Amino acid sequence: HVIATGAGDLVLSVFEDGVPPRFRLHAADGASLHDREITLITERADGARQCFAFAAHDGHLESIEEIPEPHAFKAILQLHHGNATDSHEVLFAEHDHDRLDLGETDDAHARAHAQDIQQRFAGRSITTGQIVMFGLTGGLIPCPSAITILLLCLQLKQISLGIALVLCFSIGLGITMVSAGVIAALGMKHLSGRMPGFGRFASNAPYASSALIILVGLYTGYQGFAAL
Repeated sequence: HVIATGAGDLVLSVFEDGVPPRFRLHAADGASLHDREITLITERADGARQCFAFAAHDGHLESIEEIPEPHAFKAILQLHHGNATDSHEVLFAEHDHDRLDLGETDDAHARAHAQDIQQRFAGRSITTGQIVMFGLTGGLIPCPSAITILLLCLQLKQISLGIALVLCFSIGLGITMVSAGVIAALGMKHLSGRMPGFGRFASNAPYASSALIILVGLYTGYQGFAAL
């Protein structure tokens, strides 16, 4: 949060990258705050209040006390000037604390989908059995290619051959799809590290592929209409 004060703008944040969560405060213009007396009070929805004192660090002030979960509260920043005190209130919400980092693909549409998935699966753990059942139920959908093979073998009265072909077809399809997914994931990770703009290109690729499919459909429709 950027807090406008009479002495300039202050930036208040919750910092917890690899460390316990604490408040950090610094001046927007880079001015030193080490000589200023500052305290912060959090007030939660149940009325509980906690006072935080700050200590000087390299270029900023950091709260001595850790911030307990959840990070949803009203923060009252108090700036002391002799006998006078200026108070400024800001609100911290838990969704800001859990905000997803989508990198270069971070836009309103992607964030809406990501937050919907996060809300649906929050607090849930996925078991191996559930993953197996997901795969089995996904495989219950009839495959047109497998049905075609079975019908041809039935017409030739080679039922055993049809079952064997469908079995081999299914195993090969599974291996191919898993291998393609692993190669695509590793390739995307490798290219994203070497090409900074690749993430943006990949996020827009579905639009290009949909446009290509539309053009192919229009061309096929035109060819069919011309042959009538």
